[in-house]
Amino acid sequence: MGAVAIVLGVLLAAIHGNEWMKQGVIVQATPASGVVPAAECPEDELEEERLSLAECKQMVANVQNFILSAPDWFFSFQMALACVGTIIAFVSIILGVALVHYRRWAPTAAVLVFAALAIIDVVDFIAVVNTGPILRSMYLWDILLWFFIHLVMTVGAIVGRQSQIQSSRQSYR
Repeated sequence: MGAVAIVLGVLLAAIHGNEWMKQGVIVQATPASGVVPAAECPEDELEEERLSLAECKQMVANVQNFILSAPDWFFSFQMALACVGTIIAFVSIILGVALVHYRRWAPTAAVLVFAALAIIDVVDFIAVVNTGPILRSMYLWDILLWFFIHLVMTVGAIVGRQSQIQSSRQSYR
């Protein structure tokens, strides 16, 4: 379980970090009016990125749709949730190392950390359900996937903790 916690913790830290950055960039780049200017697609940049003019315009339209679909509270809420998620994901990496090297406190901490990650997923799910259809289509499947991963990790940590308690009881007899 420790190795899985390390790998998933690294992946989750990257995902939450990217979300944190995405929300920060969108908040900083969105004009006060909330209207994104028309796409500026210089020919040299299109060639450098190997994009067509249609792809460039589509990327700007995607950002406009994202901004229009999000309620005012969504950006700051997502940034805060991504910040907390990133921190807990880093904690899960450290916890994974402790599980690999079998520290006595690690199974109990694993239950708390994985449950906290599942709670973050539930809170994110509730928030995204209360947004527009565009954001729901962008976020819900990923949130549900991570929720079930964290739920399975929590159940695994509970079972591991129970077996540790059982083995310690038997060793005292």
